Amino acid sequence: AAGEWILAPKDSAGANPRPDLRPHIVNNSWGGGAGDPFYQQIVQAWVAAGIFPAFSNGNGGPACGSAGSPGDYPESYAAGAYDSANRIASFSSRGAGLGGIIKPNIAAPGVNVRSSVPGNGYDVYSGTSMASPHVAGAVALLWSAAPSLVGDIAATKALLNQGAIDTNDTSC
Repeated sequence: AAGEWILAPKDSAGANPRPDLRPHIVNNSWGGGAGDPFYQQIVQAWVAAGIFPAFSNGNGGPACGSAGSPGDYPESYAAGAYDSANRIASFSSRGAGLGGIIKPNIAAPGVNVRSSVPGNGYDVYSGTSMASPHVAGAVALLWSAAPSLVGDIAATKALLNQGAIDTNDTSC
Protein backbone atom coordinates (compact mmCIF):
# COMPACT_ATOMS: atom_id res chain seq x y z
CA ALA A 1 0.00 0.00 0.00
CA ALA A 2 2.85 2.42 0.78
CA GLY A 3 4.46 1.72 -2.59
CA GLU A 4 1.18 2.32 -4.38
CA TRP A 5 0.71 5.56 -2.42
CA ILE A 6 4.05 6.76 -3.84
CA LEU A 7 2.59 6.30 -7.36
CA ALA A 8 -0.57 8.26 -6.58
CA PRO A 9 -0.70 9.96 -3.15
CA LYS A 10 -4.17 10.03 -1.60
CA ASP A 11 -5.83 12.28 0.93
CA SER A 12 -6.04 11.42 4.64
CA ALA A 13 -9.23 9.43 4.01
CA GLY A 14 -7.42 7.20 1.51
CA ALA A 15 -9.34 8.63 -1.45
CA ASN A 16 -8.69 10.98 -4.35
CA PRO A 17 -5.44 9.59 -5.80
CA ARG A 18 -3.18 12.29 -7.26
CA PRO A 19 -0.49 10.82 -9.55
CA ASP A 20 0.55 14.39 -10.38
CA LEU A 21 1.88 14.64 -6.79
CA ARG A 22 4.13 11.58 -6.95
CA PRO A 23 7.80 12.19 -6.19
CA HIS A 24 10.54 12.16 -8.79
CA ILE A 25 12.96 10.26 -6.55
CA VAL A 26 12.42 7.86 -3.66
CA ASN A 27 15.20 6.99 -1.21
CA ASN A 28 14.78 3.64 0.51
CA SER A 29 16.99 2.61 3.40
CA TRP A 30 15.41 -0.72 4.19
CA GLY A 31 15.57 -4.22 2.90
CA GLY A 32 15.54 -7.90 3.48
CA GLY A 33 17.30 -11.04 2.39
CA ALA A 34 18.74 -11.52 -1.07
CA GLY A 35 16.47 -12.56 -3.93
CA ASP A 36 13.14 -11.64 -2.33
CA PRO A 37 10.80 -10.47 -5.15
CA PHE A 38 8.10 -9.24 -2.72
CA TYR A 39 8.44 -5.56 -3.70
CA GLN A 40 9.71 -5.92 -7.28
CA GLN A 41 6.41 -5.16 -9.04
CA ILE A 42 6.02 -1.87 -7.21
CA VAL A 43 9.62 -0.85 -8.00
CA GLN A 44 8.95 -1.70 -11.66
CA ALA A 45 5.83 0.49 -11.51
CA TRP A 46 7.86 3.35 -10.03
CA VAL A 47 10.38 3.13 -12.86
CA ALA A 48 7.58 2.98 -15.45
CA ALA A 49 6.15 6.14 -13.87
CA GLY A 50 9.54 7.89 -14.03
CA ILE A 51 10.36 7.63 -10.31
CA PHE A 52 14.05 7.00 -9.58
CA PRO A 53 14.32 4.14 -7.03
CA ALA A 54 17.40 4.70 -4.83
CA PHE A 55 18.00 1.84 -2.37
CA SER A 56 20.60 0.98 0.23
CA ASN A 57 22.30 -2.28 -0.72
CA GLY A 58 22.57 -3.82 2.73
CA ASN A 59 25.20 -4.24 5.41
CA GLY A 60 25.89 -7.97 5.13
CA GLY A 61 29.25 -7.71 3.35
CA PRO A 62 31.88 -8.45 2.46
CA ALA A 63 30.55 -11.84 1.37
CA CYS A 64 29.51 -12.31 -2.25
CA GLY A 65 25.76 -12.64 -2.70
CA SER A 66 25.05 -10.44 0.31
CA ALA A 67 23.14 -7.72 -1.58
CA GLY A 68 19.66 -7.44 -0.09
CA SER A 69 16.24 -6.97 -1.67
CA PRO A 70 14.86 -4.68 -2.97
CA GLY A 71 18.30 -3.15 -3.67
CA ASP A 72 19.26 -6.29 -5.57
CA TYR A 73 16.49 -5.84 -8.17
CA PRO A 74 17.62 -4.93 -11.69
CA GLU A 75 15.24 -1.96 -11.56
CA SER A 76 16.68 -0.60 -8.30
CA TYR A 77 19.73 1.64 -8.13
CA ALA A 78 21.57 0.36 -5.08
CA ALA A 79 24.19 2.21 -3.06
CA GLY A 80 27.12 0.60 -1.34
CA ALA A 81 29.20 2.45 1.25
CA TYR A 82 32.75 3.75 1.19
CA ASP A 83 34.86 5.60 3.73
CA SER A 84 36.75 8.92 3.64
CA ALA A 85 39.72 7.19 1.96
CA ASN A 86 37.43 5.93 -0.85
CA ARG A 87 37.69 2.32 0.37
CA ILE A 88 34.59 0.17 0.11
CA ALA A 89 33.36 -0.53 3.64
CA SER A 90 33.81 -4.11 4.80
CA PHE A 91 30.13 -4.26 5.81
CA SER A 92 28.90 -3.05 2.40
CA SER A 93 26.92 -5.85 0.73
CA ARG A 94 27.91 -6.96 -2.75
CA GLY A 95 27.53 -9.56 -5.44
CA ALA A 96 24.97 -10.68 -7.95
CA GLY A 97 21.38 -9.61 -7.44
CA LEU A 98 18.23 -10.82 -9.14
CA GLY A 99 18.89 -11.42 -12.82
CA GLY A 100 22.65 -11.75 -12.17
CA ILE A 101 23.32 -7.99 -12.17
CA ILE A 102 26.25 -7.07 -9.91
CA LYS A 103 25.26 -4.86 -6.99
CA PRO A 104 25.74 -2.23 -5.71
CA ASN A 105 25.36 -0.01 -8.74
CA ILE A 106 27.37 2.76 -7.10
CA ALA A 107 28.98 3.57 -3.77
CA ALA A 108 28.71 6.77 -1.73
CA PRO A 109 29.90 8.02 1.65
CA GLY A 110 28.57 5.60 4.23
CA VAL A 111 31.16 5.38 7.01
CA ASN A 112 31.05 7.76 9.97
CA VAL A 113 28.43 10.02 8.37
CA ARG A 114 27.05 12.79 10.56
CA SER A 115 23.29 12.61 10.87
CA SER A 116 20.58 14.44 12.74
CA VAL A 117 18.85 12.56 15.56
CA PRO A 118 15.70 13.21 17.57
CA GLY A 119 16.06 15.89 20.24
CA ASN A 120 17.82 18.46 18.02
CA GLY A 121 21.12 16.62 18.04
CA TYR A 122 23.62 14.87 15.82
CA ASP A 123 25.34 11.53 15.83
CA VAL A 124 27.63 9.54 13.54
CA TYR A 125 26.44 6.39 11.76
CA SER A 126 27.78 3.90 9.25
CA GLY A 127 25.85 1.81 6.76
CA THR A 128 24.52 1.75 3.24
CA SER A 129 21.47 3.57 4.63
CA MET A 130 23.80 6.53 5.07
CA ALA A 131 25.04 6.18 1.47
CA SER A 132 21.73 5.94 -0.40
CA PRO A 133 20.58 9.50 0.45
CA HIS A 134 23.77 10.81 -1.18
CA VAL A 135 22.75 9.04 -4.40
CA ALA A 136 19.17 10.33 -4.22
CA GLY A 137 20.54 13.85 -3.67
CA ALA A 138 22.91 13.52 -6.61
CA VAL A 139 19.99 12.49 -8.84
CA ALA A 140 17.99 15.49 -7.61
CA LEU A 141 20.88 17.82 -8.45
CA LEU A 142 21.36 16.18 -11.84
CA TRP A 143 17.68 16.50 -12.69
CA SER A 144 17.65 20.10 -11.49
CA ALA A 145 20.57 20.92 -13.83
CA ALA A 146 19.22 18.85 -16.73
CA PRO A 147 15.39 18.86 -16.58
CA SER A 148 15.20 16.82 -19.79
CA LEU A 149 16.43 13.84 -17.72
CA VAL A 150 13.55 14.00 -15.21
CA GLY A 151 11.82 10.62 -15.35
CA ASP A 152 14.38 9.11 -17.75
CA ILE A 153 15.66 6.43 -15.41
CA ALA A 154 17.85 4.63 -17.98
CA ALA A 155 19.67 7.79 -19.07
CA THR A 156 20.12 8.89 -15.46
CA LYS A 157 21.60 5.53 -14.46
CA ALA A 158 23.95 5.67 -17.44
CA LEU A 159 25.21 9.13 -16.43
CA LEU A 160 25.67 8.09 -12.81
CA ASN A 161 27.58 5.01 -13.90
CA GLN A 162 30.03 7.13 -15.92
CA GLY A 163 31.35 8.75 -12.75
CA ALA A 164 30.97 5.82 -10.38
CA ILE A 165 33.72 4.31 -8.31
CA ASP A 166 34.14 0.66 -9.30
CA THR A 167 32.20 -1.15 -6.60
CA ASN A 168 32.41 -4.60 -8.12
CA ASP A 169 34.31 -7.12 -6.06
CA THR A 170 36.12 -9.16 -8.68
CA SER A 171 36.19 -12.15 -6.34
CA CYS A 172 32.40 -12.48 -6.54
